[in-house]
Amino acid sequence: MKEKRLLKALGQVDADYIEEASPAQHAKRPSWLKRGAIAACLCVALLAGVLFKIPGSDVTIAPGFLVVTAYAASSDEEITMQEGIELPTDYKWSLAMSSRPGLPLKLSATEYDDLSFEVSVDGGTLLFWEGNKITYLGSSFNTGNDSTVYWTNLSRTGESDFERYMGTTAYINIVIHEGDNIVGYAVVEIYTNDLENEPVQTYSAKLLKSVSFPKANGEYQKITAEYVATEMEQIKNETQAGQRW
Repeated sequence: MKEKRLLKALGQVDADYIEEASPAQHAKRPSWLKRGAIAACLCVALLAGVLFKIPGSDVTIAPGFLVVTAYAASSDEEITMQEGIELPTDYKWSLAMSSRPGLPLKLSATEYDDLSFEVSVDGGTLLFWEGNKITYLGSSFNTGNDSTVYWTNLSRTGESDFERYMGTTAYINIVIHEGDNIVGYAVVEIYTNDLENEPVQTYSAKLLKSVSFPKANGEYQKITAEYVATEMEQIKNETQAGQRW
């Protein structure tokens, strides 16, 4: 199925196409083997563009439909971010060297019109930049489709006072709403490998995970904010654990 057709199809899913593994089969395997098999199946399922029913829950997930677009540091060239792929060197951002006030990321979902994004950041600051006006955003805010947000390591603490974020890693959390329903989420990692080069250190971005919650039998899934927050936190924890190795 072509990508666009697949994305359209994800909006309407019949529960008859969702298969669950037999509990008896799971009981025969050691727990570590079961967890490994679940993780492997999830990776294969997402890559193949099929649905995946999370064992032990009523949640069905599918590949995310959110498009995160990054822009080059000193030009209008753009690139669509892919899960787990680092941005090219030209797309890295530096407070001292780049012409933009932050690392720009455009959030869009072309197959859907009535969407909103609930965005928060762990570390650093997000802002809007329209014309010559910079608007510093709170730690959590809502924005519409086709919005471009900028991440910066410079936080405003007063009328003319600023504080520099000195962490090596930050995360942008994106929860996607359609009306009152949560229909997806994504986690973006912001990181630097040369913090000692202050203030000219460069930052890059990586889309860690993008997930959607398709309808089943024409009905929205009952996805809670608490469930999504737990899932996003687990993604960040696993990323940090992997970096320590």
